[in-house]
Amino acid sequence: MPAALVPSRDFVQRNLPRHSSNGGSKRRAASVHSQSPSARLSIIEEDGDVPPMPPKAHHRPFHRRWNLGDPPRISFETSPPKYSVWDATGPKGEKLSDVRNNKHIARRGGWRRICLIALLAVTLTVALVVGLVFGLQKKNRDNSSQPQSSGVAPPSLAEDTSGPFPAGSYTLTTYLDNVETACTSRPQGFSCYPTHTYAESPSEAMANFTWVIMEGSSGFVVSSTSNPWSLNFDNTPLTLVDAGSDEERYQFNTTMDKQTFPDLGVSCFFNNTNLEGNLYIKKPQNYPSSGSATSSAAGASSSATRDDFQAWPYAVDIRQSIGGGQNTPECYRMNDGQQGDRIMDGITPQAASSICSCEWKNFGS
Repeated sequence: MPAALVPSRDFVQRNLPRHSSNGGSKRRAASVHSQSPSARLSIIEEDGDVPPMPPKAHHRPFHRRWNLGDPPRISFETSPPKYSVWDATGPKGEKLSDVRNNKHIARRGGWRRICLIALLAVTLTVALVVGLVFGLQKKNRDNSSQPQSSGVAPPSLAEDTSGPFPAGSYTLTTYLDNVETACTSRPQGFSCYPTHTYAESPSEAMANFTWVIMEGSSGFVVSSTSNPWSLNFDNTPLTLVDAGSDEERYQFNTTMDKQTFPDLGVSCFFNNTNLEGNLYIKKPQNYPSSGSATSSAAGASSSATRDDFQAWPYAVDIRQSIGGGQNTPECYRMNDGQQGDRIMDGITPQAASSICSCEWKNFGS
């Protein structure tokens, strides 16, 4: 080719596009030629020997040495990542930090006020529980300290006992006059308080009864207060008999279940025992001799003379009786105050005409 038609190398390089492979090859070749022989990469011969693989370093991590993958991010040798309760999220994605930063809570005192209210609620709850526990314990102690009765509530002194005679609250001072035990084959099963008759010991035969007489819509009624003789009755009508005579009196009659304790751990019941009382309104009494009801027998308990009860001013007689028969009495063993098995040995039914009775009065001594 003529020299005039051959373009110069400078002209070709200027007219080649920048992305042309020829231009790039030319530049790289120029760069390679410009480097020093020592900086150039050694030529790898195609058919030459492959250089040996260098041995692995012994100080490499264990998981990299055996290609076991990356170790766990959390190890027992290090502490777990920091956690805040405010990072917890609710079922809808909400965070507790949203509650903490709530403007309504912040405006009303913040979390300090909420904690104070919670602490106050817990304190009140604990105080209420403690109060209930001590209150129930005190109630149980009070109930256990009171004497047991047959369930008849004594009349309240706040009730109106004013009115024509004999309305009022009275103490009847009597003595045990006579005891009969023919209704049972076990005489010791039937007992009368205070166990000694006047003939046996005048000083140990005294028994006090406290009764309340009120005027009802159809006449006078009488009620007992608690006493150790199981003579408990309530609102029993009084009937006036022998009016106009020296034997004029108010009379009542009722039935009850008499309970006795003949032996240790044994309780006997004389069911449907009859109780009859006569309150004379003319006949004088001569026991005790001083006419006073302030003295009491040894061992008398809550039924003894009370300051708010006045002495009955006339004669009185009281009789408690029951006839023999089947199931008279019914005796049971007691286990820790609870009724146990019935006792049948040594108990033989007696004839209905065989009477057990207790008699008290305050005259004729």
